[in-house]
Amino acid sequence: MKSHQLRPASTVILLRDTDQGLETLLLRRNAKLAFAAGAWVFPGGAIDQIEIQSADNEMQAAKIAAVRETKEECGVDLAAENLVHFCNWTTPEGESRRFATWFFVVQAQISSADIMIDDGEIHEFQWIGLQQAIDLHHAGQLNLMPPTYLSLRLIRHYSVAAEACAALAVRETFEVTPRICPADDQLACLYPGDAGYETLDSTIAGPRHRSTFTQQGTRYLHSGADVSVPAMDQP
Repeated sequence: MKSHQLRPASTVILLRDTDQGLETLLLRRNAKLAFAAGAWVFPGGAIDQIEIQSADNEMQAAKIAAVRETKEECGVDLAAENLVHFCNWTTPEGESRRFATWFFVVQAQISSADIMIDDGEIHEFQWIGLQQAIDLHHAGQLNLMPPTYLSLRLIRHYSVAAEACAALAVRETFEVTPRICPADDQLACLYPGDAGYETLDSTIAGPRHRSTFTQQGTRYLHSGADVSVPAMDQP
């Protein structure tokens, strides 16, 4: 399997409190793009080399890039010091474009009138409740990639933005590089702790930590105490 260059990247989950509950901002990527075409994503993108060179460390560079990308993609100004890092996702080996992405969360009490998209890389936006986004995904109406889907599943446990940011600030961060393999006539993303992760054999008996891609969208499975790492969708 051919390995492709790994680029550092950042993404940021904007949260706001509303009378209807906690909401997040999702952006729909241009369907003609080479990476994640048509998917609904959080604001973000690659970290520039100048940001890496000017920063004191990787996290600082990632925060600088997250602020810049959010401004470029949806017109929102963020303060880097308010960004809460909670996980890192790396694109599976073999993909044509690979990113090592820092995930941040931040409270952003802004209205739809404050959002400005360029109709280039980003074609649409929406503020949406986290459980609603998950439900629409399972109904085939919202295209979400596994990192986005699992982040929504994690943050849905919190009722307000400040609570989510405070909890994720002290939650143990996790890093994951999924490994893709067949599983029951479907594709599966195996995660660390799955019995088949090292061998890329989804049939091996033992712990299950994976996502499968079905007609009802992404399905996440963490079999419990037998898995050596905590579930990614639990506080």
